[in-house]
Amino acid sequence: MTEAESLQRAIHEDVALCPYDLQWPTRFMAERTRLLSMFPTQFLGVEHIGSTAIPGMAAKPIIDILGGVE
Repeated sequence: MTEAESLQRAIHEDVALCPYDLQWPTRFMAERTRLLSMFPTQFLGVEHIGSTAIPGMAAKPIIDILGGVE
């Protein structure tokens, strides 16, 4: 698939919201731990962002992560 095809697919993709999942914070913490173990000195911080980070909020079931670097 080309970049243009991938972009068009993403633009026209259906958006499905899910009820809040109590496992989202746990999944974030597992990924945060994994990232920090792979890059122990590179990150200044790793934060859970987006709608899955807001308790009780419906969201697309994708954990958004922001890694801060110098």
